Amino acid sequence: MGRGGAALSTPPFLELPQGTHRVALSVSAGPLSAHETHPPGDIEARAEVICVPGFTGSKEDFLPMLEPLGRAGIRVLSIDQRGQCDSPGLPLQTPYTLEGYGEDLRELITQRAEAGIPVHLVGHSFGGYVTRQALLGGPKLPLATVTLLGTGPGAVPAPASYRVRVFLAATQLMSPVTGNRLLRLDRHPDPAIQRFVRHRIRGNDRRALQAMARWLLTEPDRVDELRAVLQRDELPCFAVCGVNESTWSAAEQQSMAERLGVPFTVIPEAGHSVNVDQPELLVETLLGYWASAAVHQADAAEPAG
Repeated sequence: MGRGGAALSTPPFLELPQGTHRVALSVSAGPLSAHETHPPGDIEARAEVICVPGFTGSKEDFLPMLEPLGRAGIRVLSIDQRGQCDSPGLPLQTPYTLEGYGEDLRELITQRAEAGIPVHLVGHSFGGYVTRQALLGGPKLPLATVTLLGTGPGAVPAPASYRVRVFLAATQLMSPVTGNRLLRLDRHPDPAIQRFVRHRIRGNDRRALQAMARWLLTEPDRVDELRAVLQRDELPCFAVCGVNESTWSAAEQQSMAERLGVPFTVIPEAGHSVNVDQPELLVETLLGYWASAAVHQADAAEPAG
C-alpha cells in the first residue's frame, strides 16, 4: 500500500535509470513484468536484490532506488506481482491464493540465484506477506538476506484497515477505473505520472486486488512460524519502516522484529513508502545491513580454533 493506506502509491518519476530495462519473467503460473537494473559497465555486479511491491503498488515504486543500488554494484529486479499493473492475472477459473503468490516468488528466487551471486529479498507491505509465504512454503531458498519493509505481523490494524474495507467495498460495487474517476486517485501535477497511474489502474486485475485486500484484513500472525524458518535456514532477516508509518505502526513493527530476533531500523522523515520517501537513505541502510550480514556469515563459517 502507498502513503494513503489503500490509496494508490505514486512514483515520484518514471524515467528509467541507465542500465534499466523492462523484462518479462517466466514462471509456471504465467509471465511477470519487471524492471531489471544492471550496474554501470565499469562496475561488476556483486549481488542482486529482488523487490516485491505492496497491495496497490507496482515495480515503479522502487524506481528511486535503482540508480543508487546500481552504483553500489547491486543488480535489481523489481516486479509486478500476479495481476498487478503489467503482469497478467490468472484465468477466471483459477482462484488467487497467497500460496500461489509465494510460489511465483520462490520460482523467481531460484532462477535468479543461478547467476551465482548473492540474492537479497525485499518485501514491501503486502509484499512482506508474499515474502513470508515464500519462505514458509517449502525448503530453504538460496537467499543471502531478507528484509521486511513496512510490513507487519498479521492483519492490518485500524485505522488503516478501515481504508482497506472501503477499497474492497468500492471494488465490489464498481470497476477500479470508475472508482478512480470518482475518487480522483490519479491527481498529480505531472501529466505523465497521471497517465501512468491510470494505466496501472486499468492494468490491475480486480480479482487480484480484492484477494489482496481480504488477506490484508484477515492474515493471521505468523511471526513464530517465520522465526522458526529463519532459524532453520540460518537466514539473516532485517525489518525497516518509516518513522511516520501509517499502516502498521513503527512500534508494532519493532515488536515484530523483537519476536523474530532480528535487527530493526526506523527511517526518519518517511512514511509507509520508505522506498519513495527516503530512497537514498534506505539504500544506504540496506547496503550496511547486507555488508554486516556477510561478515557475520563469513565469521560463522570460519572453523573453530
